[in-house]
Amino acid sequence: MSENSLTVLETEQLQRAADILKTVAHPTRLQIIDLLEQGERTVSELCQSLGTQQPYTSQQLNLMKSKGILSSRREGNQVYYAIANYSVVKVIRCVRQQVGGAEKGAEECVKEFNSKPSS
Repeated sequence: MSENSLTVLETEQLQRAADILKTVAHPTRLQIIDLLEQGERTVSELCQSLGTQQPYTSQQLNLMKSKGILSSRREGNQVYYAIANYSVVKVIRCVRQQVGGAEKGAEECVKEFNSKPSS
């Protein structure tokens, strides 16, 4: 496929991917994703684990929710957050492995990315 032959759909998909990557490319948001990989958490639990204030944490959570990375549910006055898009987690793991000098090659990262999410 030549550079100029991207379809509108492919261009939209690339833009969405770029938006998601930009969203998670933040230390606090990466920490939130790490915590949520272990399971659903309330905003209060996340604030305590991160050492952040509730308004700041909620802002980060809402941003990731708006991009489809996280989901939330309300139970009484508590809001619980969980990972909605495990593909994002797989990409982050792959990047970490490459940045951390892990021996796992790009081919293995692709295999992991294509595997079913672990719940």
